[in-house]
Amino acid sequence: MSIGLKITRQIRVFLMAISSAFIAMATALATLNALARRLALGVAWSEELTSYFVVLLVFLAIPYLEGKGDQLCITAIDLVVKGETGQRILNYIRGLATSAACVMLTYYGFSVTLTAFERSQVTYVLHMPKGILYGIATLTLALTVIVWLVIMICNKGEFDE
Repeated sequence: MSIGLKITRQIRVFLMAISSAFIAMATALATLNALARRLALGVAWSEELTSYFVVLLVFLAIPYLEGKGDQLCITAIDLVVKGETGQRILNYIRGLATSAACVMLTYYGFSVTLTAFERSQVTYVLHMPKGILYGIATLTLALTVIVWLVIMICNKGEFDE
């Protein structure tokens, strides 16, 4: 197994662990906020933080799911194409399409991130810098491109099971 595959696997597993922690924290915050509202003690910051946890957990999970082949899959096409070579060609097409979309989103994501930092934009309730949130999402999209490059070059189009 190539070093590139090992490194991207470790990074993907680490990001998925963070994503799992975020879903646990989002669930706990949403539950506590629901109980607080029941007692007429709603907590505004809890709603905002829960929303950010959910959005970030989705972005953090993208590289992991792409590496395992569990994202952006059209099963009808997979069922029609038989054989290992045909599946590998489909994987390359899927990787190129996903990478192209992620490159475009990364390019504009960096622009949005820099603008948020330049304007000192912050979230409404918690006053967290929006640039950090946008930056995390943008970096995960860039990592998705790297994961696909490793899959296509080092693993010859086969997913990292």
